[in-house]
Amino acid sequence: MASRKKIKMKVETQHHQRSLPPPCPAEAFICGNTVDLIFREINKTAVVTIMNLDTGEAIHYNVSTNDCSISIDLGNNQSESNYNIELILDGKAYTGEFTTNEI
Repeated sequence: MASRKKIKMKVETQHHQRSLPPPCPAEAFICGNTVDLIFREINKTAVVTIMNLDTGEAIHYNVSTNDCSISIDLGNNQSESNYNIELILDGKAYTGEFTTNEI
């Protein structure tokens, strides 16, 4: 059985001050071929895009409103590959990279 691993998310907007970037308002996890996003607060509107970095193919795009979590099934045909997840909330983009493992 696959174990749940946290996806490290970072803000993609530039900061002009010498301060730490704000924390991502959501946590992302990968477990097998499922990505879970858990929001710290109910989001107004979240845009989620997942790209396969090996093929350049966008495999998931979703706009959700008023959710506290999102579960994304990458499908059984997704073999071990490298992916980028982009989450846009309140005009800020957060990205993270992860790898799926064959089950």
